Amino acid sequence: MRSDRKHITAILEDEKEAKEFIYGGKKTTSQPHSPLASQEAGRLASQPPIARRKISIRLPQELDDMLSQVSHERRLAYRQGKLPSEQVREKQDIMAEALQEWLEKRGYFTEKIPS
Repeated sequence: MRSDRKHITAILEDEKEAKEFIYGGKKTTSQPHSPLASQEAGRLASQPPIARRKISIRLPQELDDMLSQVSHERRLAYRQGKLPSEQVREKQDIMAEALQEWLEKRGYFTEKIPS
């Protein structure tokens, strides 16, 4: 039984730009990066990568709502240049910082863990 189906990329045979994108060819369009995005990328590139582990927890709804609000406000402040780049602004970083402070306060850590 013969199938008349074509490979998904067959429709792109005449679309050079699309094929290059799919197969990792040259970048066809580039948008200029904002100064803040470039600054953040440079900062992240200069820091050694931190091993992270995914966990799943359940938070009370009020805490999650507040965490979302704080994260949103901090990201806005960062974009407006009102929050230094070393300050945490993502939910996972805020939670990691809070947990680290809690553990340090109770004597579980004697030195600060890089975030």
